[in-house]
Amino acid sequence: MDNLTFESLDRELNNAHGLFLTELNANQDNELRISFSPGKEADGTVNHKVVEVYEKLLESCVAIVPDEDCLYEIMFDDYIIYQIRNESFSSYDPDEIKHGHNLIKFEKSKLLDYLRVSTDAQQLGSGEYYPGKWEHYGIYTQNHIIDVISLCHPKVRILT
Repeated sequence: MDNLTFESLDRELNNAHGLFLTELNANQDNELRISFSPGKEADGTVNHKVVEVYEKLLESCVAIVPDEDCLYEIMFDDYIIYQIRNESFSSYDPDEIKHGHNLIKFEKSKLLDYLRVSTDAQQLGSGEYYPGKWEHYGIYTQNHIIDVISLCHPKVRILT
């Protein structure tokens, strides 16, 4: 798909079995590259090492693994702040306002609140932003929650 955007990629991946982070690289010029694969069902993978009570239930289950034939990259030319959290310790916040499924854009978040405390980035009384208008993006993968606040829109491309 040509001309992918953050939002269109989220729609394209809406039915994926989650996302798997494959690489995250922040270079010396504050450029951030995030690569990931959508999940897919593993061929014939059934877990038979569970206690007998669960075996019948699990016989119909399949493992979800990264689809190595499908790799995407999201690149931010510049960012103000990013964080990576273990998804097992991330909690839902009903006060946050966000849009998207696996690739999220936030209107309101705790990280946006924290930005004003932890950096020089500010929204001025006039409504203008210093150093410029920023946006909060979230990339939700199977094991990682990646949050990026950036002055630029991410570039999205298909790697494989």
